[in-house]
Amino acid sequence: MSDSSTRFYEAEQQIDRALSLSMMGKNEEAMKAVDKAIELDPNFAEAYNKKGDFYFKAGKVKEALECYLKSKELNPNIQNNYYDLGRSYLVLGDYDNALENFRTALKMKPQTDIHAFIGKILFEQGKIDEAKASFDEVLKVNDGHTLTNYYYALILMQQGNMDQAKIYFNKVIEKYTRMVTAKPTLAEGYYYIGKAKFYMGEYFEAEKKFKLAIQYDTDEIDNHFSFEMFYSDAEAFAALAEAQAKIEKISEAKENIMKALALEPENKKLLDLKVKLGY
Repeated sequence: MSDSSTRFYEAEQQIDRALSLSMMGKNEEAMKAVDKAIELDPNFAEAYNKKGDFYFKAGKVKEALECYLKSKELNPNIQNNYYDLGRSYLVLGDYDNALENFRTALKMKPQTDIHAFIGKILFEQGKIDEAKASFDEVLKVNDGHTLTNYYYALILMQQGNMDQAKIYFNKVIEKYTRMVTAKPTLAEGYYYIGKAKFYMGEYFEAEKKFKLAIQYDTDEIDNHFSFEMFYSDAEAFAALAEAQAKIEKISEAKENIMKALALEPENKKLLDLKVKLGY
């Protein structure tokens, strides 16, 4: 075996070790193993992709993006790179680049989640009919897809069909209720139950859930991911503020929208919400 082959084999072993460590929750050690793999073989595209995954799970999306771009540079034929780039750009609000990468990934390998992501982007761009068509592709094969149920409910709500929207919101609530029953400290579960409750007009219940989401947040995580949905700590405070404004807890709502903006002072959605709430 040549020296380069030996180093590549050892690099692959480090990636396997990183995956095992990650499954045990030893994320810092897992990242060191990935870095060792890259040290052994600087052209190992999959190692950069895996390093991106670890950054992404930690909420360090910009760092993840750099790793995925490096992986794509080294090997443009890895479908996961386009999928992961799409997710990263989506979280960062770069919808054009997200859509381009998701569509490339979809051409390389049909995948239900990609239709859901494309639907979300089209929804955010105001292309409601196109978004609904994309989500319909998901529902044909998986009517329990959480992201799709959530955004499908939002579409139905926008179209004035609240009774149907509630059916899909309740699917989201049922999924996350099972999860927080199994893991009572799951911040993401409370957040999305709260969002569904808010849109259904149950503002007091929404406030309770958002408070739990913030209570069970950890300092290590700034961006939360669950079933390919995500929100930031700032958005959790903003959601709480919006619910409190609905139940006329004015001073508390103002305090929480300011906490949100302290975390993300240039976030246009948060700035617009501040104006909408009259603060």
